[in-house]
Amino acid sequence: MSRQKLQKLMQQMAGKKKKKVKKPDARTEALKGRKYFSKGSGENDMVRQAQRDYNGSYISGDLGGVKIGNPSYKKYYKGLI
Repeated sequence: MSRQKLQKLMQQMAGKKKKKVKKPDARTEALKGRKYFSKGSGENDMVRQAQRDYNGSYISGDLGGVKIGNPSYKKYYKGLI
């Protein structure tokens, strides 16, 4: 063993040297933030529910910037659209 490795091993055994704290990379931090803030406001929840539960006469369309469509009509008219 080299002298440096031997000294390093002795320091580790003595517990004098602290381990480096590994910083998470930027991608990991961004994903953590998205986990907590992706829900958004209550308005987005209402829009999603309206899109999911839409039961009107539009097969598929855009009402006020919100894409909607009746799933049963889409299924029935799938060959025509």
